[in-house]
Amino acid sequence: MRNPIDKLRRWWHYRTTRRHLRNRNVTIISENCWGGILSQYVGIGYNSPFVGLLVPAPDYIKILRSLKEYIEGDFRFISREECRYQEGLRYYKNDFPLAQLTPKGGGEPVEIHFLHYKSPEEAVEKWRRRAKRVDYNNIIVKLAERNECTPKEIAEFDALDYPSKVCFTAKEYPFASCRVLDALDFVKRGRVNWEWRHCHCCYDFVAEANALLERQ
Repeated sequence: MRNPIDKLRRWWHYRTTRRHLRNRNVTIISENCWGGILSQYVGIGYNSPFVGLLVPAPDYIKILRSLKEYIEGDFRFISREECRYQEGLRYYKNDFPLAQLTPKGGGEPVEIHFLHYKSPEEAVEKWRRRAKRVDYNNIIVKLAERNECTPKEIAEFDALDYPSKVCFTAKEYPFASCRVLDALDFVKRGRVNWEWRHCHCCYDFVAEANALLERQ
């Protein structure tokens, strides 16, 4: 059950901080819905194709290593039987488009699970449209300890050369990019969830986004 007090605090936090956001063209790259929901909270557009979807952590790291090539890559839609991440699919009873994304120029395909799209056509159309808004010099990248994410992916994420990145975890890690979400029973589970509900307690998105402007 959602705590109405926590919901009110979250709403008030973003309601009072969004007016301080100067970097309104920031691109958010996220492996799940965090980027899209955060964009709604702070009142900016979707400046990224990573909205309403899920990318398993091992594949997400591959994308981040060659971000532009993957964003401009080609899709091949697959069946649930072809999916390499069957364990993750069992949490979802509804049907949604599943795709393999091959980077522009060729390379290893990765999986994209378009959780909140009705058809492959809708998924590709919105991906292409939002991909045109990506500012590769104005990016915040995010990862969370969930969706096939292990300490290996967390270490690899921290080593990536992005000026602004954050990884939400269920426990402490010796990496500068990590922020522990001390909520519910995340430590016991060994993974986080609903990070869009809890991240404001340990991560100042507005300050991070504005700091990117100062680096340009």
